[in-house]
Formats: sequence, structure tokens, C-alpha cells
Amino acid sequence: MDTNISRELFTLGFSAFAGAFFAYLFTRIADFFSKVYQRQVKHYNSLVNLDTQLNEIGGIINDDLYIIPEFVRVISSGHIYFNNLRPLPIDKSHYENLYDLDLINILFSYNYELRKINDDIDTVSRGYDKIESAFTQKNITPEEYLYNCKNLAATLVVQKLFLTKLQDKTTRLIARIRIESKNDMPLGTKLQSLFTKTNGPKITKAEIDTELKKLEKEIEETRTSSRMEIDETLKEAGLLDIKR
Repeated sequence: MDTNISRELFTLGFSAFAGAFFAYLFTRIADFFSKVYQRQVKHYNSLVNLDTQLNEIGGIINDDLYIIPEFVRVISSGHIYFNNLRPLPIDKSHYENLYDLDLINILFSYNYELRKINDDIDTVSRGYDKIESAFTQKNITPEEYLYNCKNLAATLVVQKLFLTKLQDKTTRLIARIRIESKNDMPLGTKLQSLFTKTNGPKITKAEIDTELKKLEKEIEETRTSSRMEIDETLKEAGLLDIKR
């Protein structure tokens, strides 16, 4: 009798322990899967945000490239230019959300280049502000104004070359991110072998080139539409002939 009671107590104790253990184990596994999924979602959302931000940067680069030739022409003629170059936005928050190390390194180098371009834009803008201010306040002669403007115009020509290269890099980076967004979209069917693993390294040059052609077509259509709108506005204001 005592033996049976001991067995029953042991069975009950073991059952209680096993129940608690497996409940704890299940909770920990569920927590692990939840964290992995959240990590994937952060990565994917960051890719989507990057696509939007890079398109914005591409638009600003296009605007600056459109402004520079007229900027150079006006100040090289000894006249005052009333427009200005826009700086490029930089968002470093993606470093902690992405888990593709290759993309993080590419993005780091890209943001570093953005910062250098912004420094140059700031230097040009502040330089011209000082020249223009000195001229309008009659602190320098028209000849001195023209001399300084021609030096600044040479800097703007170089700036255009760097912006053109950056435009190409931006377009190619958008193409890569669009492909990676499709490949790394979070799916509940991904198992442990795919946890926090990106498909980035599997992206081929051919895929990027194909996406790049589509993207370049979109950009050209947007650029043409934008310039038509600008010309139409200038035409209505009677400034189209002056602009050209």
C-alpha cells in the first residue's frame, strides 16, 4: 500500500514537473520565433523606407543637376542668381535594422559620399552668398564679382560631375533594394535555416541590370514631366525666353 502511494505521488510530481517544463519550453520557443519574425519585419520595413528615401534623394540630385548649368551661365555673365542647390537627406537609422552586412557596408559608403556632397553644396552656397552680399552692398566691384563668380562656376562644374556619378549609384542602389525587398519579404513558412539570413548575396548582376533599366525609364519619364511643368510655369510667367 505504501509502495502504491509512493508511486502515485511520484507520478503526480513528475507530471506536474513535466507540464511546467514543457510549458516553459514552449514559451521560450514561441518567444524565439517571435523575435526572429520581428527582426525580419524590421529588416523588410527598412528596405521599403530606403526605397522611398533613395527616390527622394534621386529627385533632389536631378533638381540640382538641372539648376547647375543655369547657375554657371548666370554668374559667369556677371549677373545675380536667385536659386540654390539643395542638400541631400541622410538617414543612418537603417544600420541597426538591416541584417544584410553587404548592404549595410554599401549604405555606409553611400551615406559617407552623401555627406561629402553636402559639404561641397554647403561650401558653394555659403561662398556665393558672401560674394552676392558683398556685391549688392557695393563692397566689391562688378569686375571682382565676376572674377569670384567664375572661380565658383568652375567649382560648380566639378560638383556636377560628382552629382552625376552619385545619381548613377543611387539608381543602382534602388534597383538592388527593390530586388532584396522582394526576396526578403517576411514569410511564416521560413524555417530555422533561413532565420536572419538575407537573400542579398544571391542577387545577380543580371537581375540588378534588368531592374536598373526599368528604373532608369521611370526616372527619365519623371524628369521629362518635371521639366515640362517647369517650362510651362516659366512660359506663363513670360520668363521662358530669359531662362533659355
